[in-house]
Amino acid sequence: MHLARIIGHNLVLCALIAAAGCSPFRPKTDRSPLQKPQMSPDSVTLDVFFIRCPFGDSVANEELWQQIDEQQIPLETRRRLAANGLRAGVISGQLPICLSQMLQLDEKAAPPGGPQTAEVSEIGSDEAPLWSHKAFQPGKRGEIVTSDIYPELPVLLSGPDGVSGKNYKTAKGVFAVKVAPQKDGRVMLEIVPELHHGDIQRNYSGSQGAWRVEMHQPRLAFDDMAISACLSAGQMVVLSCLPNRQGSLGHNFLTTDSSGSLEQKLVVLRLAQTQHDELLDPMPLTLDQVQ
Repeated sequence: MHLARIIGHNLVLCALIAAAGCSPFRPKTDRSPLQKPQMSPDSVTLDVFFIRCPFGDSVANEELWQQIDEQQIPLETRRRLAANGLRAGVISGQLPICLSQMLQLDEKAAPPGGPQTAEVSEIGSDEAPLWSHKAFQPGKRGEIVTSDIYPELPVLLSGPDGVSGKNYKTAKGVFAVKVAPQKDGRVMLEIVPELHHGDIQRNYSGSQGAWRVEMHQPRLAFDDMAISACLSAGQMVVLSCLPNRQGSLGHNFLTTDSSGSLEQKLVVLRLAQTQHDELLDPMPLTLDQVQ
């Protein structure tokens, strides 16, 4: 009797399997597990490149800037930047060949020394350019650290009252970044040079009984040198220093010593993706990806 019951259960199970046939299992969602994750509704993604070259290099300081539109930065801002050893401009349309060579984008396959993925807080010690894919939220500041930490840093600042000098301890150069998406799909990008220095401080903030501790150095923000540009996807902002302004803010932000040789750094920020363009490839650009 017991054996007959087991046989009966097995026959029912076989009937159910036969009815199901070979139909594959389908998840409840139609979304592919390989599909790229959806962006936050208000997020903006920037590609951040660090490029290093010999200090005073003619390609980085002359040839490249002949193909960068500095006129998109207001004249008064450009004057203040130049007085403090900084330079900024926008690249629209075709990518300059010399910049593609600096970014090592002219190779069909990424060479062993090609662009390296890194956090934007890293300036890198290798000769190859560094690349970071970073999401920014409107209303929240982001930071791009551009220099090593100087135990003591003498800085010459040029302002309306003339040139002044001051020493800062435990100092580093930072670009504070803010983004503001526009209704037409473009993004307003604001970049403010900041000098972070001194001992780390604790700041307490909170609401509704929840407290948060933030730790950071005191910030000296140069709002009169704020760089603003409205970018479409694929457009870039290029930041560099002027080699004839040694000791200036730009010199301390965007130069580094490499084995006894002074090197110059360029920072390139490319608008890679916004919530208005989910189909844009967020990987590093190639020559044929820039429209």
